[in-house]
Formats: sequence, C-alpha cells, structure tokens
Amino acid sequence: MSSKHSHHDDKAHDQAFFRTFGMVLAALFGIFGFCIFAASLIVPKAGPSEAEQARLEARIQPVGQAITDPAVLLKAAAPKVKREPMSAEQVVSSACGACHTAGVLGAPKLGDKADWAKRSGAVGGLDGLVSAAIKGKNQMPARGGNPDLSDDEIKAAVKLMLEKSGV
Repeated sequence: MSSKHSHHDDKAHDQAFFRTFGMVLAALFGIFGFCIFAASLIVPKAGPSEAEQARLEARIQPVGQAITDPAVLLKAAAPKVKREPMSAEQVVSSACGACHTAGVLGAPKLGDKADWAKRSGAVGGLDGLVSAAIKGKNQMPARGGNPDLSDDEIKAAVKLMLEKSGV
C-alpha cells in the first residue's frame, strides 16, 4: 500500500507543479502583453513629419566631397587672389624664420656662416639653395610651407638669409 500511496502523492505533486507552472507562465504572458500594449501607446503611429525629415537629412549630409576628376577640380578650385609681392624680410619672418631662427630639425640657423656656406657649396650656390627651398628638402616643406610664394620671393628670402649669415 505504501507504493500506491507514494504514487498518489507523486501524481498530486506533479499536478500541483504543472498548475503552479501554468499560473507563472500565464502571468509572464500577461506581463508581456501589457508591455506590448504600453509600447504601442508610447511609440507614435505616424513617421516623422516632412519638416523633421528634412532637418534629419540636412544633419546627416556629408561634410565634404572628394573630387578626383582633374577637369572638375580645376573648375571647383577657388581663383587665386592677386596680392602684392612680399619683401624678402616678410617672407623670412612669415615662412622661413620659424625654423631657420632656432635651427629646428637641423635647419641652418640665421647667422651660422659655416653651416650656410657648407650647404650652399654642396647644392651649387644660391640657385641650388633656391631650388631646394622651392621643392622642399628633408623636413622642410616646399616653398617653406606657403604655396603662394613665388620663385622670386623665395630667391630673395634665401639671398637675405645668406647675407644675414655672412655668406
């Protein structure tokens, strides 16, 4: 009899488990349904208005555009503004002096006669130094970092730096 009694208790226990499990499952589905209902009340039914859509489109536009076609690039390039030629003193102070005054990155210092004479002799004098200044050399950018400088302005600046260095 004890085996029947044990079997009956197991069956009652199983029924209680499934009843409890069913109630928990029903409660979870109820909570899920309530969440779906609440979300439908919160989320707007229509999409953004045309004005909002236009503002969004304007905010996500690319910042720039890469032009790779040389013909289009020439048309898109801003015309160069005519300016008065700079004096040798102005070129040295605005472009060359930043490095040549302090000897930055191995640049020959203004006033260092030996260094300027050595470099001048190594590249063929004034014309060689001017050519190096126009094209750039080592860490020195072309045209001293100012692409608007003319060849004549660069030549005058190099000549002035040589004179200030006693070469």
